[in-house]
Amino acid sequence: MAEIPKPDYAQIVKDAGVPLDKDSWKQVLKAEMAAEEAIINNDSPFSPFWRLIENAVTSCTVWLVDRLMVKHVLPNVFLATATGEWLDQQAWACQTERKGASKATGHVAFQRAAAQGPALMIAAGTWIQTDVINGHIYRVRVTEDTELPENQTLVLAPVEAELPGAAYNLGEGYYHILPTAIPGIAAATNAADWLDSAGADEESHDELRLRVRDQWSAIAKWHIDAAYRALLTKRAGIQDDNVYFEHNAPRGPGTANAYILLDTGEPSAAMIADMNQHIRDNGQHGHGDDLLVMAMPGVETNIQVSVWPVVSMTLEARDDLKAQIEHFIRAAFRENTDYQPTRTNPVKRFSFSKLGQELHAQFPGVESLEFAQADILNNLTIPRIGTLEVTLENA
Repeated sequence: MAEIPKPDYAQIVKDAGVPLDKDSWKQVLKAEMAAEEAIINNDSPFSPFWRLIENAVTSCTVWLVDRLMVKHVLPNVFLATATGEWLDQQAWACQTERKGASKATGHVAFQRAAAQGPALMIAAGTWIQTDVINGHIYRVRVTEDTELPENQTLVLAPVEAELPGAAYNLGEGYYHILPTAIPGIAAATNAADWLDSAGADEESHDELRLRVRDQWSAIAKWHIDAAYRALLTKRAGIQDDNVYFEHNAPRGPGTANAYILLDTGEPSAAMIADMNQHIRDNGQHGHGDDLLVMAMPGVETNIQVSVWPVVSMTLEARDDLKAQIEHFIRAAFRENTDYQPTRTNPVKRFSFSKLGQELHAQFPGVESLEFAQADILNNLTIPRIGTLEVTLENA
């Protein structure tokens, strides 16, 4: 997520000479009364009258300044710190609405058990699920009856996530368990580009802030980056900082490329085609512009890590630790969202030493670990996992 300023409004108000505490306001009250020649002879701290006046005035003033102005009004006046309905109103002023949650849709491949055989039916409502990932199981459901023709070994069935959310945009092979066996079917699995429409959580405050900020630039006369970014990020699952542009006329004068990245999973050909149609065929491009939307190219890396668990760990706990370490590493490479490590990004070094630190912090049962490869240096590409091998070593 791009850096969003978090100003200290209390300090800003103090720097402007406005007191925030009762003692300071009591001094202001005395000074104002003296200036108005409103002399109170009985201003002893033990005077019930003076204590009533002081507390009545200063308590209300502190509430108005500190709680109302500093902690509520000021933060919600500015886009960088506004929240809730205040932020939604600022978005409305820029003709932008908060994106709601949506379900992931795509296709899962069903494979016949035998090399040949009669036609088989994959019934609508069939569930395909994942292993347990950090305590969660994710499921997708076949949305329409799908026939596997006679003697054909593979068929793609349309599926929809059980619930809305980006957590269902899982990487290749995560959906592979049929809780109810289908006669004649050996396996079901999702490919790397299985997503037709990425699932999304309700847009967060920070994500909405960035889109609203882009709207100010998108109003410009010419279709600059911000205008195209605003058009593309209206789509569910596409966040503001997941759109990267390649300029310098990659396909000749007037051309540019927009590379799309998902927080998890990979955009399918159908998703990219939909965005290109939206930009190129529906009158959304600027005069003379030629913008082509593409998936961010991936570069595969084979990862090997040796892990030394604490010696007191049971065999069952060791197996679970190995599985969860694999999921954690895959989360870093944008294959799931159940863990929150530092994720891979284009044009940024990916540090395995930092990933090791995060593994230590997440799993106290790891006594030591060692990656076999050096940091990943990439240009306008995104690192993907080719193979992942986690080996548990004995002390």
